[in-house]
Amino acid sequence: MAGESFENKYPGVDRISYFALRVMMMFTAVFAVMYFGPESTIFRYLALILSVAGVVLDVMRLRNIGASQWLMFLRFVPYAGLFLSVFLQSAQDGWMETKRFDRAGWWIISIHAAIAAFFIYLLLKSRAMEIFGLPIGSFLL
Repeated sequence: MAGESFENKYPGVDRISYFALRVMMMFTAVFAVMYFGPESTIFRYLALILSVAGVVLDVMRLRNIGASQWLMFLRFVPYAGLFLSVFLQSAQDGWMETKRFDRAGWWIISIHAAIAAFFIYLLLKSRAMEIFGLPIGSFLL
């Protein structure tokens, strides 16, 4: 895949830049909540700005992989936004020409799946501990 040349040059944001910008946006939001508080006016304006920036970033990433920019509206559908986010992080530039993920894309999908499985395990374990009356912090189960 590294040596392939695509018919078209796709504009937009590549995979690593998309990930880096998303992480920076997340750290900005966390910093603003910790410094200004969730009820402050500054945080509310910043949250609006970050939301608009997230939509623009998703559209630019969809252009880069060659998909329709209308798929951006999936981010407002419950659970579909999560899958869209994983897809945008995993797909390489020009994904529409091959419609296959490269090796790095499969690794990214695998890591997301492992994290999701870990969270489901923790959720089920805490439910089982509640049912059997064990303290939540106990990891004896």
